[in-house]
Amino acid sequence: MAEHGHDPEHGARPTAAVSPRRPASADRRTSTLLAEPPSRLPGQPRTAGQPRTSGRLGTSGRLGTPGRPERGVRPSGPNRSTGPDASRERAARATGAPGRGGVGRGGRNPALDGVRALAVLCVLVFHMDSLPGGYLGVDVFFVLSGFLITGQLLAERDRTGGVSLARFYLRRAYRLLPAFWALALVGLTAVVLLGIGTAGERSEFLDSLAASTLYVNNYFQVVRQSTGAGWLGHTWSLSLEEQFYLLWPLVLIALCRWPWVARRLPAVLLGGVAGVVLWRNALVTSGASGTRTYFALDTRADALLVGCALAAWLRAARQGAAGEGGVAGATGVAGATGVAEATEAAGVTGAAVCWRRRLDRVRAVLPVAGPAALALLAVAMVTAPSGWGEGSALLSRGGYTVVALLAGALILSLEQGATTSWLFRALAARPLEWLGRISYGFYLWHFPVVAHWGHDLTGALGRWPAIVVVGLISVALAAASYYLLERPVQRRRAVERPRPRPTRASPSRRRPALADSHRSR
Repeated sequence: MAEHGHDPEHGARPTAAVSPRRPASADRRTSTLLAEPPSRLPGQPRTAGQPRTSGRLGTSGRLGTPGRPERGVRPSGPNRSTGPDASRERAARATGAPGRGGVGRGGRNPALDGVRALAVLCVLVFHMDSLPGGYLGVDVFFVLSGFLITGQLLAERDRTGGVSLARFYLRRAYRLLPAFWALALVGLTAVVLLGIGTAGERSEFLDSLAASTLYVNNYFQVVRQSTGAGWLGHTWSLSLEEQFYLLWPLVLIALCRWPWVARRLPAVLLGGVAGVVLWRNALVTSGASGTRTYFALDTRADALLVGCALAAWLRAARQGAAGEGGVAGATGVAGATGVAEATEAAGVTGAAVCWRRRLDRVRAVLPVAGPAALALLAVAMVTAPSGWGEGSALLSRGGYTVVALLAGALILSLEQGATTSWLFRALAARPLEWLGRISYGFYLWHFPVVAHWGHDLTGALGRWPAIVVVGLISVALAAASYYLLERPVQRRRAVERPRPRPTRASPSRRRPALADSHRSR
């Protein structure tokens, strides 16, 4: 949730990770997307009151055809089939055919912005009591957040050999706090200073404000469901994601200290997904309430971990593809007897190559899997229960995980499938892409608009015209927040950002984090 919109360091999807034993000076530029979070609680009382990129990165790190040199640049030397350049070319070709997403695609993925836009619109329609399962858009945001944050962290480890926790947390604060505090300030002015609402609503607002400021609103909802007097009831999902942002970098650094775990990180994270499912089932069996299993981080982390596992898988596949290319080039020079030495020099592991081959097999079904996942998500949002009855128990017993896996399949198809497919082009359409960019502000502002004006507008205009009007008001407020507050803050941070300190090791001697994963800085 909290990761939507543009952020110079978190506003674009991470590029391909550095291949093993590859000098840091040859790293491709990395950027990351922001994952955003919206939601509303099922059963919650109704209140009356950067440029677009398509295609993929070429070997130079700019948009182009994979495996081809930049326009106007010709390979030199009599033998173009050997040497490090040819090795990188073969590795790029191994990632997919031209025109496909492939593990080499970098930069901002506009189709993921489209997914984000559809998810936040589903949440809006849910809050307008017209889409019973629209709250599942939150699960889509959780998967996106896990995917994008993990990709960013792993790219930083590959690029620098470690993760700067201080810079990570500072980026989150710059990205999330300005828009949130703008909403809180408007609510505080209306409820406390202007006295709009009853004394009970004022107390409810102040309680929710304290819980949201401390990022524990999700557990506050477990104890006592509250709309925050129509201002802050939806911030439970921001609290859950902030808890994830606080803990996950520490956990990932710890996991990457053990080479065995680091090489099998996607499988380890999928094991974490299974553990969360078992824990949630145990709570349901013991009689835990639907609010306990829906709002708490420990019972909803499976969606986040699905995204984390997907990012780790694509990163491992990139390493496997680049490593195999490096081994092929080195073998062509050293001869057959040097295969073992070439493999070691390229830093290729059997695990990375295995992940890459699995991804190649999965790519064959992506043209069908992506649309099917989107269709099944749509069916789930139409048919899911909106209360805490038996249907909610079925979701807690595994339904939320199935939704997360469908969201992961959709993200994978948009990352690795053809950019010329109808699905990619539809989700990357300019209106959806733009709404996805401002979706953090849209999520923040749509809830108070629905709470204070939704009922009256529905009575005056009818259900769907009221939804359109509420959506337009929310878009206007989100656009104002984005262009007048969020972007200026990000630009100021980019100007004031200190230059990175020089590394102690020279680039040519630097080893990537997971090739020597016991090192952590």
